[in-house]
Amino acid sequence: MSRSKQKREQLKMARVERQAEMKRAEVRAAVEKGRIVHVDRSKIVSRSALPKIPDYYRDKEFTCRDCGVREVWTAKQQQHWYEECGGEIESTAVRCRECRGKEKARREAARKTHLEGVAKKCRN
Repeated sequence: MSRSKQKREQLKMARVERQAEMKRAEVRAAVEKGRIVHVDRSKIVSRSALPKIPDYYRDKEFTCRDCGVREVWTAKQQQHWYEECGGEIESTAVRCRECRGKEKARREAARKTHLEGVAKKCRN
């Protein structure tokens, strides 16, 4: 291998290492700020044969399905959803907090109406 080729390889390796170190520093800073949270793979639920489980939860922006407001699904919220509530790793947030409350109230009202109808039908 020629001397210039060796030098190019050394420079390339040094550049790759600097980029990797910068990436590690970014991750460390984001972890400290709470924008990135490590995943506990033992608590992840998935119906997929080959789930894509990330190494970290990262803050994600999304648009509310109902009202169109831009929201951030934080890494901590994702960790709670996936690891504590048992949400599937393939799922994602689609509604803002306010619209989730409205949807929950709508479902409760519909269920109450349904159960009242079933009870009324059973009495007759």
